[in-house]
Amino acid sequence: LPGPKGADGQTPYFHTAWSYSADGTDRFTTVYPNLNLLDGTRDFSGDWLYHEYWENDGTYKGLTVKKRTYPWWGIGKVFIAQKDGTYTFSAYVISSGNNGNITRIVDLNGESKNSLIRYFSKNFDWTRDSFTVTMKAKDTIFVRYEIRGSAPDAILWTAGHKWEEGSVDTPWTPSESEVTTDDYPKYIGQYTNYMEVDSPNPQDYTWSLI
Repeated sequence: LPGPKGADGQTPYFHTAWSYSADGTDRFTTVYPNLNLLDGTRDFSGDWLYHEYWENDGTYKGLTVKKRTYPWWGIGKVFIAQKDGTYTFSAYVISSGNNGNITRIVDLNGESKNSLIRYFSKNFDWTRDSFTVTMKAKDTIFVRYEIRGSAPDAILWTAGHKWEEGSVDTPWTPSESEVTTDDYPKYIGQYTNYMEVDSPNPQDYTWSLI
């Protein structure tokens, strides 16, 4: 956010970030989270396709983790756009094993959207995967992560699926009907300098309770 020019001719910039902890390290973000357009993403409750082929396996960042050890039948929830616009999907995903061939597959109005396919590297740690797509009102889209390999050691986990308006991937939140005050960041961090880009280091911010 640009401010008035300083006495030395430089422009000061005011930087803001949010966090769930007083030191700024818990889910640090420089973009305030939008509400989720999907229900049931905290614990995969409600109508999730192929949920019967997945098992619960603990939690990650307070979110239920689903696990699968066999190919195909990726878990997901159909999203229907309520109006024309740009939408962003995001989810946590992790895999072990060298031959899982983990792939993100997206079906738009019942047809595979090849431009949105993502092939992951082998044996990777927790990743926040995301993409942005333009949709028309009443378009339907279905996102899932698949084990495409046949290696017996392949394991796939996922959690925290989210759809939101706009082109920015913001931190996971529940939907408007599910959200509580505990789901929002509790701390705000701020500092001013002469650089336009926000620092990714929580230690650069002064944190206070919202």
